[in-house]
Amino acid sequence: MAELNLTEQPDLGDCVVIAAWAGWPDAAESATRAVRELIRQMRAVKFGSIDHEQFYVFTEHRPVVSNGPRGSRTLSWPTNELYYHRAPVGSGAKNVLLIVGEEPDLRWGAYTGYLASVARSNGANLLITVGALLDSVPHTRPPRVMGTTTTENISEILGQRLELALPSINYPKPNYEGPSGITSAMIEAFNKHDIPSVSIWGHAPHYLQVTYNPAITMAILRELQPFVQVDIDYSALEKQAEEFDKNLVKALEGQKDLTAYVQKLEERFDTEEEARDRPEPRELMLELEAFLRSERSPDDDLELDPPDPTDLTGQDDRDSLDVDENEPDSSDKEDTVS
Repeated sequence: MAELNLTEQPDLGDCVVIAAWAGWPDAAESATRAVRELIRQMRAVKFGSIDHEQFYVFTEHRPVVSNGPRGSRTLSWPTNELYYHRAPVGSGAKNVLLIVGEEPDLRWGAYTGYLASVARSNGANLLITVGALLDSVPHTRPPRVMGTTTTENISEILGQRLELALPSINYPKPNYEGPSGITSAMIEAFNKHDIPSVSIWGHAPHYLQVTYNPAITMAILRELQPFVQVDIDYSALEKQAEEFDKNLVKALEGQKDLTAYVQKLEERFDTEEEARDRPEPRELMLELEAFLRSERSPDDDLELDPPDPTDLTGQDDRDSLDVDENEPDSSDKEDTVS
């Protein structure tokens, strides 16, 4: 493993792995900024890196040159760094192994194999890949963050392996099919070691040409926090987001066409969120069965007929919603996906 450079072996015993990459899966730098903020706040220790030479096409992924004092010049190459945070004993927090880098161009199998090997040697119990994509969402609504998992019964597994009581983690399976990113390759590599995974993606407004969106970064961090059980200080990000919004309001003044477009996005966003919050008929049936079962006494031999799942009386009218499911800004990404 000459391309994998480790300065120490943390030997965490068990840990959660969180990984993000700059490039295609990092709209508005939201994902990598979130992981770097975790690294900063947890005072995570750098213990390794992956050599860039064999994993990039430099005519496509060019190094950056900068000028220093006294006429010196520095060439910065793509980096892939590994950090760890060892949770204090009795704190309830989790040991965390963090990976932040730039999506490689070549040899994804070898690249992800190195990272999976390090994770396994440190007792990884969960992989969380973090990304961000451009989507048709309005900046005037709370940032949308969505997760998926290829692991069955993820809440139960997290409870067994990490002693995390996260019943709300009911992420769906990804349904995307098409060109993939490094996140999918990473998940596949970890699956070979029987390490479950979830994928978290922030959705950034596609019409904003910005290099950084602090609101999306903050939303991603809030989604990550339950998995690592550490206190996160959001005050600096909240100030950045507030300033970002003020500047955005000024930039959009007088742009009637864009304002009208944002209003249409707001209407669609609100409709989608309303539909998302409505329980499915089958979920209602299961909840009713559980309630009736809890109300019965042990000696009650009355048999209750469960609701007929084919009876759709009172079913919500989501089928009539006019939602464009072929939106190109989100469907050509794998992101909400894996």
